[in-house]
Amino acid sequence: MQLKRYEAKSVNEAMVKIKKDLGPDAVVLSSKRLKGDKGTCIEVIAARDEDLALIGEESVARDTALHSGVYAALKNDIDHLKTLVNDFTGVSALGDELAEIRETMNTLCDFWGCGKSGRNSSPLTKAYYHLVAAGISKRRSCEIIAQLQDDRAVTDVHNYQEMMNGLEKTIRKTIAPCYSQAVEARICAFVGPAGAGKTTTLAKLAAAHKFRTQAKVGIITMDTHRIGAEQQLKTYADIMDVPMVTATEKDEFRHSIQKFTDRDMILVDTPGKSRKDDEYLAQLKDILMACAPMETHLVLSVTESREDMMEAARRFGVTDYNDIIFTKLDDSTRLGTLFNVVDQTNKPVSYVSNGQNVPQDIHKIDPARLARLIIENRVHGNSFALSH
Repeated sequence: MQLKRYEAKSVNEAMVKIKKDLGPDAVVLSSKRLKGDKGTCIEVIAARDEDLALIGEESVARDTALHSGVYAALKNDIDHLKTLVNDFTGVSALGDELAEIRETMNTLCDFWGCGKSGRNSSPLTKAYYHLVAAGISKRRSCEIIAQLQDDRAVTDVHNYQEMMNGLEKTIRKTIAPCYSQAVEARICAFVGPAGAGKTTTLAKLAAAHKFRTQAKVGIITMDTHRIGAEQQLKTYADIMDVPMVTATEKDEFRHSIQKFTDRDMILVDTPGKSRKDDEYLAQLKDILMACAPMETHLVLSVTESREDMMEAARRFGVTDYNDIIFTKLDDSTRLGTLFNVVDQTNKPVSYVSNGQNVPQDIHKIDPARLARLIIENRVHGNSFALSH
């Protein structure tokens, strides 16, 4: 076994030197940040096993050592960034630190998986790439794998199917606490950005409650901005024989609620205006607050990017929404983004929608089903046979 010590300005620079000296099969044994007269640098200890081809059972151990070394460097960088933010004195220094952390994370993902070297047989490595391919961020994928190991959820790391089952249990355990906040109210409002599918989602739930549970449903629409929106919902209401009224002001909305005192459930459609319209969001909050208690669903389309969904979740946070409904799952191949949003908002998912059929293509979901959906990364098939 050949050991070498490297000093570099960043982990990425050190890795370039390691690959040049020791080849693609080199493994990182340790790394740490050093401070001296010339500033801060990274110390990395790497090794190359001359008999690597003859050793099969040590593959997972080497991947774990690699993971521990580079992941430790990442954690050190994050701790250092926290200190820098607390003592923040300039934008330039912070930008340099963020750039280095980005490099470290990219290096972690490339070298832990050894993707470029072609050595990608470890179940841990495959599990990591499965999470990333599903749309879960690289940072959270690393942390989920680490949590899986810490919790000893998998006894045989060589068994890929057991690894997948362990990942599903870990994700379920991660998202389960936010479901303790779930509420059910007689009045339900649907908010979200334009094009998310609020009107169709409302129609699906109205039909499901009327025909499956025989509930008396009433519909209120506040959406007179989008051309044809009011008529579209009126058509659904007529087909279902459900009463519908229009209310665009607070007094009208309050009066409409009073008009539906005989209804078991009142569903409220809101305008699909831009999430960047702060004035609209303030008015929407004011109207909805006039008739508490109310259950508010944030409707998000998974065809949007993770960044756009998070921006919408942040903007519509002024409405104090209770949970999230994800739509258009049949148009997405990266359902891990659901985990990203739930993980960052700490809000439960009440329903998922995967088509235009009313009321068939909407499903109530719980932590176990959501975890299975994220891991399997697909909607169709017996494994996703969800029902109310």
